[in-house]
Amino acid sequence: MRTFFLVVVALVVVRAAAFDATAQLVDRKVVHAFLANDEKGKPATTFSADAVNIYLIWKGEGLQPGDEIRVVWIAEEVGAASPEESKIGERSIPVHKSNDGGSCFVSRPRDRTWPVGKYRAEIYIGKRVVAVQRFTIRAEAAKEVTSDR
Repeated sequence: MRTFFLVVVALVVVRAAAFDATAQLVDRKVVHAFLANDEKGKPATTFSADAVNIYLIWKGEGLQPGDEIRVVWIAEEVGAASPEESKIGERSIPVHKSNDGGSCFVSRPRDRTWPVGKYRAEIYIGKRVVAVQRFTIRAEAAKEVTSDR
């Protein structure tokens, strides 16, 4: 009976170690990102209500070919223009190499300006959120903010 118990304990320890190793491999996948007024723009967190597009520029590390970067754009608080936490756009981008990078954008509503308020872009690798970029739409001209990176 004691031998059986030791075998069971050993199997549990081996399983736990294997799970830990798998988790560490997944955690090495990183995406660095910032928001900008255009694909070659400087990092910004505040945009004008008349901005046509808002770009998310990203660069990955430790990614696998076949991974998918998904960006979900959300209006957090925009007053009466939309309910809180409304999804306003989504884009999926296939990864081709471990240090892949790129950009995507969300456009303002057709024939209107952006509703003034708070927004965010959630960045996923598969189903896991790996980064969140928050931004504000203001009625006045946009202010570019330099990144701390």
